[in-house]
Amino acid sequence: MAKSDLLTVPCTWGIVPYRHFGIDVGDGTVVHLASVRGNTSEMEVQRVSLGVFADGKPITVERVSKSLSDEQVLERALAAVGNTHYHVALGNCEHFARMCKSGEHVSHQTDRLLRGMIRVGLAGIASASARTVGGGASAGMAMSQTAGVATLVGEVARHSAYALSRCAQVEHRHAERIGRGVGAVSAAVAGYITKGPAGCASAATLYLTVDAMSQNAVHQMQSNAKKTAE
Repeated sequence: MAKSDLLTVPCTWGIVPYRHFGIDVGDGTVVHLASVRGNTSEMEVQRVSLGVFADGKPITVERVSKSLSDEQVLERALAAVGNTHYHVALGNCEHFARMCKSGEHVSHQTDRLLRGMIRVGLAGIASASARTVGGGASAGMAMSQTAGVATLVGEVARHSAYALSRCAQVEHRHAERIGRGVGAVSAAVAGYITKGPAGCASAATLYLTVDAMSQNAVHQMQSNAKKTAE
C-alpha cells in the first residue's frame, strides 16, 4: 500500500456482500466516508487509522484504469474530512473514494446492482409473458420463453465471471467486459442446447438487447436523480 492508493475491505449488509472504500493517506491513516459512532443514518468523511478502517478485515488495493496525481488525490480527500453528504445510490463510500482517486463520481457496486436487477427483471418478464400468452402452443412464444430462461442463465454466468475476475485482481472495466462476454456465450449455448441454432440466435439477441436496455435505464435513473438532488 502507498500514498493515495484506493483501498477496499470486504463487508456485508445483512447477507449482501459489498466492499468499503477509502483513500490511503500514506502515514498510517485512511480517509473514508463512514457512519458516525455506529449510527448508519449519520455518515461523515473521517480520517482514521488503517486498523480502524480495516476493522480486522483484509485490505486490498483497488486497481484503477486512471488516477489523478498523488497530491490531487490527497488534497481532495483531506479537504472533504468532516463533510456529511451521503446518499446510498448517489454518494456512498465508493462514490467518494473514486471521486478523490480519479475525479469520476461513480460507484461500480451500485451501478452493477441496478443493471443486474433490471436485466433479471426483463429476462423474467420475457419468460413469464411467453408462458402466459403462448401457453406452450406457439412456437414463437416457446422460443421467447427459451430466450428468457437462457438470458437468466447468462446473467448468473456473467456475475460469476465478474466475481472471479475481481478476486484475481482484474480491473473493474476489464472484469465487466469478461463478464459480459461470458454471459452472452452462456446464454447462446443455453439457447442452442434447448432449441438449436434458432434458440441460440434468439437467446443471444435477447441477452444483448436486455443488456443495452439496462445500461440506458441506469443512466437515465442516475441523470434524473442528480437533477432532483440539485
